[in-house]
Amino acid sequence: MVQVDGLADPIVSVVVPTCDRREKICKCVQSLLVQTVEAIEIIVVDDGSRDGTIEALREIDDPRFVLLCNEKNLGANASRNKGSHHARADLVAFLDSDCIAAPDWIEQFIPVFEDERIGAASGLVEDSPISNVWELMFSGTHRFDRRGPISRITSCNLCVRRALLLGHKWEEDFSDNAVDAEGATDTSFSGRCDEEGLYLAMKAVGWRMVAEPSAMVEHVHPYDRKSLIRQAFHGGGAAAELVWKFRLRDRTDLIFLGMGYLTLIPAIVLGAVFSWWFLLVPGVCFALQCAAVCYNEYIRKGKTLVELIKISPVLILYYHLRFSGYVRRRVELILGVNPVQREDPLTIGQGMPKPPLDARGSV
Repeated sequence: MVQVDGLADPIVSVVVPTCDRREKICKCVQSLLVQTVEAIEIIVVDDGSRDGTIEALREIDDPRFVLLCNEKNLGANASRNKGSHHARADLVAFLDSDCIAAPDWIEQFIPVFEDERIGAASGLVEDSPISNVWELMFSGTHRFDRRGPISRITSCNLCVRRALLLGHKWEEDFSDNAVDAEGATDTSFSGRCDEEGLYLAMKAVGWRMVAEPSAMVEHVHPYDRKSLIRQAFHGGGAAAELVWKFRLRDRTDLIFLGMGYLTLIPAIVLGAVFSWWFLLVPGVCFALQCAAVCYNEYIRKGKTLVELIKISPVLILYYHLRFSGYVRRRVELILGVNPVQREDPLTIGQGMPKPPLDARGSV
């Protein structure tokens, strides 16, 4: 066990946003209180819970635990920014409230940052035991099982240098996506592309981001048909906001599906007038979409061929819902409905410190 005398200077600050997850956040905090690294501070930011979460958290008696409360629901990223502002350590780790950290979670992150070129590291997210086809569909979404450079990060298992967070905040202007019948945040849904703005900023400035699979957490997030519909549709809308804000290319996981539908009607008309060969154009687009999805599920998410066949109907539903949400939000943004402030991709990292010159030169 790694110990440091006193708690005045924590090695790592852990920030956990939560909303209406009383039982899950208590289990999450308990997993942090027994970390092999004792010199940490645990900052939980309650985002307007109404289920007794605050009362349950106030019963935790540990000098390392800090509870911050938003007066109203502001969203996960606003809560992460609030926690980062209060953090005292040079490293800030982020965990979702429906995750349980392995006892050595923090300990595995610390050596990674001995390399001054590294600005952030994401760990391995293990899915809880799968009970239905909907959960099988989402399994492997945050899979980082190989150590080394990565092209994305995940907000539910992440460690970042605090100096970078002071120079560039988590994005707060993406829509809240989904609420329940009473207008409260729907915690069954999470797909706001929360971490991608931070990733783009670190990449633009020259920081490296790596995977450290030994830093493991378990993600306890059950899914059902309703959750899939929300995740797909609102996640597509969030992706459209991301593309719009940072002036990115359209999402590669949807581009072939879009091209297929854009060329389908013209191909049918031309096929009826001239030759059925015109139908090959949308056909090829849909085939490429299918190949891209299968690659993502089989290679990146680690599903077996049998699992891929089993979830194929769900995949078809998921990507069509995601495409619908993407197109809908993209049209809204073009028309100025619920606008998102656009940024110049060349200045996205402005204000964020750069890696040391000698470190950047050695990349």
